Amino acid sequence: MSLHSYSLTTLANLKEVLGITDNTQNSLLTNLINRATDIIEKYCNGKRFLLTTYTREEYNGTGSKMISLNHFPIITLTAYEQNQGTIGDPSWSTVEASGIKAINETGQVYYSFGFARGIRNYRFTYTAGYATIPTDLEQACLDICVYIYNVRKNSGMKSESLGEYSYTKDDAIGNVIKDLGIDLMLDQYREPVI
Repeated sequence: MSLHSYSLTTLANLKEVLGITDNTQNSLLTNLINRATDIIEKYCNGKRFLLTTYTREEYNGTGSKMISLNHFPIITLTAYEQNQGTIGDPSWSTVEASGIKAINETGQVYYSFGFARGIRNYRFTYTAGYATIPTDLEQACLDICVYIYNVRKNSGMKSESLGEYSYTKDDAIGNVIKDLGIDLMLDQYREPVI
């Protein structure tokens, strides 16, 4: 298995944190990094953090002057189009750039004339994300990796009793973000509420 191109940390950084110097666990550690990255992106509404170009992403018109794009911060907004046709038979036309302003840090686009209410009637081409992953995001990824690395050893057992035998299974991975207390930090990267 190879590391996702959009992973939030590196194999070398995780090995340093875990104090691992050999290569015998590289496959496991790579899998952990990919899983932790996916957990964080899912928590953040599917947001991809690494610098990526999104081409012709379609959005519903809001009836207001703002639309929130799926990914942020916005680095460049290169195309803005409006559907003059229907969903089944679209006719896309480029809209004049004057009056359009990207609010980079929040991923919102302001249009002084307003976005007409509609379904998939606007599309944007833009670049968003970070050229270098912020340290708090990388640390969150490393924390999740270490957590999963350590809990995988206990096979999901939370507690056990001997008299009148009892066994409780731990959903160790299910609440990892809240268990580690990184939910508040990650909330700043989730889609903003307008």
